[in-house]
Amino acid sequence: MSRSVSVCLILVLSVLAGCATPPLHVPSALNSLINVPDVRARDSSNRTALILAARDGEESLARALIKNGADVNAADYSGMTPLMHAARNGHLAIVELLLDRNAQSWARNKTGMTPLMQAAAKGHTEIARRLIGAGANVNARTPQGDTALIFASLYAQAGSVQVLLEHGALVNLREANGITALMIAADSGNTIIVQALLARGADVNAATTGGESALVLAREKGFRAIIELLKQAGAVEPRGYRPSREIACDDRDAVPAGMDRFSHLASA
Repeated sequence: MSRSVSVCLILVLSVLAGCATPPLHVPSALNSLINVPDVRARDSSNRTALILAARDGEESLARALIKNGADVNAADYSGMTPLMHAARNGHLAIVELLLDRNAQSWARNKTGMTPLMQAAAKGHTEIARRLIGAGANVNARTPQGDTALIFASLYAQAGSVQVLLEHGALVNLREANGITALMIAADSGNTIIVQALLARGADVNAATTGGESALVLAREKGFRAIIELLKQAGAVEPRGYRPSREIACDDRDAVPAGMDRFSHLASA
């Protein structure tokens, strides 16, 4: 028996038995059978019914819960609010609903990520636009210095990168290890993102304390087209640089993101 069918049977039996407190999450198909869940109740992860509805894209249920007094800014144990869950999972209608009910676009989870960072990392460009329009700080940073632009570059979300740049994202902000969005894009072989960042004035010669620049990273992966783009933009070889593992490959062999080198950022 599937989980959804099991849940349905439990809910129906609960109603027939006169259960006073229905489970937290009620699929929209059952709304006509039972009452709206207790808006104050929490599950074992401290999630409210509204958090679960926002996560799963249950717009009608979310509306009913809000109408019954659900806290639109309640957070679970990881600090995730309904808006964060909706933004991360691409539920635009629920994002708009929550923002219209004064959900905090600047809220952060326990790792310091904002709804905009999560939407950008997942490539939900329209949600990103809506959040920025509602006052989300496009240059907000996590405690490690990561920005929405850095996350978008890490996850190869060219659309998100473009939206962020159009709304004032600072291209040269660095995370704690000195890494920039351009370095990430060069390391992952993402020509489109490299071009977009360079067009907005990305520092082509920025380097980490270990001497790794975008050009160094592209050389070590053998991304010829990106190497040429960087050189045309004024990239220079670090003095005494010798490639540690330069390989010959075309940019079409690039992976979606440089997760091998930048796995410490992969918290979206």
